[in-house]
Amino acid sequence: MIQNPTKNRIIQGILVLVSILAMSLYFKTATQQDTINISAFPKIIDVWTSEDLPISKEDLSILETKNAFVRKYTNTVDGAEVYLFLVYSQHNRKVAHPPEICYLGGGVSITENIHDPIPVEYKNLTIPTNRLKLLRKNMQHIAFYWFKVGDRFTSNYWEQQGLIALSSITGTSKGSALIRISANIADDDQNKAIRNIKSFVNRISPSLFEYLP
Repeated sequence: MIQNPTKNRIIQGILVLVSILAMSLYFKTATQQDTINISAFPKIIDVWTSEDLPISKEDLSILETKNAFVRKYTNTVDGAEVYLFLVYSQHNRKVAHPPEICYLGGGVSITENIHDPIPVEYKNLTIPTNRLKLLRKNMQHIAFYWFKVGDRFTSNYWEQQGLIALSSITGTSKGSALIRISANIADDDQNKAIRNIKSFVNRISPSLFEYLP
């Protein structure tokens, strides 16, 4: 088969231009400042009330943003407690990375890692999530996490990165978020911790769209 050198050079030139455009759009958006502060996320949701917990300077440095918080929400009816961690950026796709990295770096053992979708009443959605069972200093925890890009949820880090890259190439600005909810396992009752988290997810799902656009 005879190749056309002129055609090949045109194709190569187009690919180079697309790459330059994608990189320029990425760096342009990555250096922009967020105009949305997620600390406005509701502190009281139905029967759940909350208190803010501190995030260390080291953790904020790893996240590359201050647009993050950790809150302990308590169910005023039955006393159940869950911990909500949110990190969000409108422009920097590096802020939302798999929590396994932080857990393993902090001396936490992951004894179970499975996909566990959560159905919610809001828009009859099923949220794809990863469920982790964690062990730290003889304390057991359950944590669910997933990512949000624009109005889409995904439990896959690489899919999240692809969605952000696509929005950069097309020039559409879509914020990205990591959502993590955890609870302690008391009296070896793992199922109770899971039920509490899923009940909380059901309550906060409308706010995830409103406060994490």
